[in-house]
Amino acid sequence: MFQKLLRDPLVHFVGAALLVFGAAPFVIPSNGGEDTIRLSRADIERLASLYAAETGAPPGPDDLRALVIDQVETLALAREARRLGLEDGDVVVERRLAQKMRFMVDDLANPADPGPAELRRWFDENHARFDLPATFSFDHVYFRQASDPRAAQALTTLETRPSTDWLGQGDAFMLQRQYGALPVREVARLFGTEFAEALATLPPGTAWHGPLNSALGTHLVRVTKVSPAESPDFEAVRDDVLEQWRAEARLRANAKAVSDIVARYKVELEGAAP
Repeated sequence: MFQKLLRDPLVHFVGAALLVFGAAPFVIPSNGGEDTIRLSRADIERLASLYAAETGAPPGPDDLRALVIDQVETLALAREARRLGLEDGDVVVERRLAQKMRFMVDDLANPADPGPAELRRWFDENHARFDLPATFSFDHVYFRQASDPRAAQALTTLETRPSTDWLGQGDAFMLQRQYGALPVREVARLFGTEFAEALATLPPGTAWHGPLNSALGTHLVRVTKVSPAESPDFEAVRDDVLEQWRAEARLRANAKAVSDIVARYKVELEGAAP
């Protein structure tokens, strides 16, 4: 273990820093109270680690000296600002402190995992979250104008001569001409609700249908496959169920922790009835 520490480059940099700034922690000035700013060995190692993570290389002696000086300046300026009361009423500072407090609360919130029966009961109550929606695979021929007469002509051609190269029909399309296993909500996002609802009524097969209007123009559509909605078995999605249970339990624990903190204070609103 000792040999491993000796080979750790960060240990060497911390050692170099202590030689640069003296054997004791960096101090300004040493009155033993709020006038003292101390950086421990762990603080210096953390600065070196952050530098290495950001730059991809460990800091040299000059880099480390600059890091320490900057950290000392930051701590001194922050402490002086607090002494002068500059943080009072500062929305940015208040939000930043609240954010840090939320991070701390989140780190402390770690509810124990549920037992098998409780997890299964939670799944039964929330099974809709894990349902797999119906998906559609389809080809389409696109026309920019909704009333383009070429759409009807192309439909007739594709119906009477199935071997016709359908990719050569219509106008160029900015997205895909073929889609596979697309949920209805994704179809609606890409083409609009009207198109998605019309698509959902079409049977799969080799026949072309349309024209179907969309938010982008009009289309001839051939549905190649429809996969119906599914409700998966508990065991098939057990890991996902546990992950979502943990996330929900964590949110509840965080909300309670914040509520408990707020409850420690008396809230008064000027002008509001008691």
